[in-house]
Amino acid sequence: MPRFYIPNPQIEKDLLTIKGNEVRHIRRVLRLKAGDEITVFDGSGKEYEGRIIEEGPTSVVIEVGDIFSSKEEAPLEVTLAQSLLKGEKMDYLIQKATELGVREIIPFFSSRSVPLLDKSKKLERHRRWERIAIEASKQCGRGFIPKIDHIRDYSEMLSLAPLESLRLILWEEEGGRLKEVLKEFKNKKRIFFIVGPEGGLSREEVEKSKGMGFIPVYMGQRILRAETASLCLLSILQYEWGDIG
Repeated sequence: MPRFYIPNPQIEKDLLTIKGNEVRHIRRVLRLKAGDEITVFDGSGKEYEGRIIEEGPTSVVIEVGDIFSSKEEAPLEVTLAQSLLKGEKMDYLIQKATELGVREIIPFFSSRSVPLLDKSKKLERHRRWERIAIEASKQCGRGFIPKIDHIRDYSEMLSLAPLESLRLILWEEEGGRLKEVLKEFKNKKRIFFIVGPEGGLSREEVEKSKGMGFIPVYMGQRILRAETASLCLLSILQYEWGDIG
């Protein structure tokens, strides 16, 4: 059944009116019509099943037949802090991290970040990343949409890591093996991890993170691209402590 995202849906006498971008998707892309069944989710854990009873150029009305809770999220809360990547790699990362159950993504500038964006570009990118997270949530059946934070500088990003979380930073030059660190902190259910840009993080940045409780880790001998490393670590965490497998 097709799924559509409507934040804060308002229901009156079992009727829910859909407006905005989803109307175009319903009518022009999927060509749904009166009598077709759809599901609406609000991004915070509720889903609404119903059938279309009225369609117009700017709105679609459905009669809600059932309201239920979305599938449970993974018991593991993962925040990925990702240094900005070139081109469409950031788009790809956000899409796949959403599918893998990330709770929050914090993009940040590091000393070796290549894309340098002005204020308008930052806002444009942020809006696009939010749309990507919404579409990925629709596609993979998540009832919750991960938070995509605004682009931060490196120090700001570090300060956002909760004290109770396991704080990891990927660095190929030194640190403990990931599997050993995970064994040591196997009871943690909240993880905040940092992945640098294509050129890697500087030693000064890593030392600064260590001063704020981050543990440097590496995942093996092969040098992974930044987006590959992020998705690889997220998959491992979900397998070990989350809902994969």
